[in-house]
Amino acid sequence: MTHERKLIIGLSLTVFTLLGLTGAWVLALNWHWLGVASLLFGLFYPLVWLAYRCFDFWQQSIMRLTTYSQVLQEGIHNINISQQNPDNLLSELKQSIDILARAKQHDHKQAQTVQSLLGNILDSWTVPICLFDSNLRLTYRNKAMNEQILQPMLNGTQAQDLGFEQKDQRLEHPIFDHRWQTQTINYQYQGEKHWLFSALDISNTLHQNQSITQQNLIRVLSHELRNSLTPMASMADTLLSNDTINEAQVRLVLTRIMKRSNGLLDFIGSYSQLMQLPKPQPDWFDMGELISEAQSMIPSQCTITRQGEEQCFGDRQQLSQVFINLFKNASESQNDPPVEIKITLYQRQQNQIIEVTDNGPGFANLDNVLTPFYTTKTNGSGIGLSLCAEIVNHHGGQLSVANLMAGDAVVGAKVLMRWPIP
Repeated sequence: MTHERKLIIGLSLTVFTLLGLTGAWVLALNWHWLGVASLLFGLFYPLVWLAYRCFDFWQQSIMRLTTYSQVLQEGIHNINISQQNPDNLLSELKQSIDILARAKQHDHKQAQTVQSLLGNILDSWTVPICLFDSNLRLTYRNKAMNEQILQPMLNGTQAQDLGFEQKDQRLEHPIFDHRWQTQTINYQYQGEKHWLFSALDISNTLHQNQSITQQNLIRVLSHELRNSLTPMASMADTLLSNDTINEAQVRLVLTRIMKRSNGLLDFIGSYSQLMQLPKPQPDWFDMGELISEAQSMIPSQCTITRQGEEQCFGDRQQLSQVFINLFKNASESQNDPPVEIKITLYQRQQNQIIEVTDNGPGFANLDNVLTPFYTTKTNGSGIGLSLCAEIVNHHGGQLSVANLMAGDAVVGAKVLMRWPIP
């Protein structure tokens, strides 16, 4: 039952109750029935009129306030309603509505100002950006995005109709291929989930990096090939210049050529391993067994101590290669005193951290020690530590290097690796 019907019923019961009481009272005074009927008929009209005025006052006041609030909700603020009595409760209710409306208008204007400012800023950007609501309907796109998507981008258009695809909480578009670095951000606005998609053209950066990589590759390959082929050619020329063939000399020359060839093949194999590193398959494994296996793969003897956690999380096969390279670098760095390596494994804030330290001479050039092909060794390729860093990066982590200092003297090297664990 509505409030209006309840009020009508209440007023009707009041009118009939008053008429009934009046009739009973005059009958108790021994009035003639004709006089009683005349009295009740005379009272009926003013009572009905009074009840109607009460209902009309309540209904009209509520309707005016309702209409006023609806007009304010539509954004029209230049309309006012008058109250006959400024001290009644309805006037206080109107004042409360006015206060809420002004606050909402201020927030709306402020939001419009911020949105207008952001729109002007984003429109001037060369980075393509677009926004979608919780139902993946387009709500905004800047000029750069409109230039890339070669079709009308109208607000309210579904992302799928514009060529976007949703994969795992990310948006993708076939136009933005490997030359673009895309990013999808999910954020909450007015209690609903929204999407921000942006794309950054990295073709120039990729081209520059590719050129640098090619230059480094050509430089290193030229160096390695020249160091290997030049002696081979010289030894072959020496044999060919002799009128007689000395078997011992031939065997010596062929032995040296084979050694040079194997060294060149090892270098090419190491480079191929760096460029074709597979995706890691991480799992928990025993750290002690891995260290023992890695230690057995290096020819020289070194003392290895380990402390911390027993279980390690990662790709066991790839991490085995990491420790083989680290042990090999440490053992080749010095012969006297004996090499001592210390390994510490611990966890901190959902990250696994491995520290590897030795008592060697440290790193000669910390700025370039992780640069591929860079090496200070006579027979080195500069790939060992680069491979270690690449393996750790594939685990979602980082590898850093430092020298251990005692005053101004270097007393060892330190390699720190960290990556997240489940």
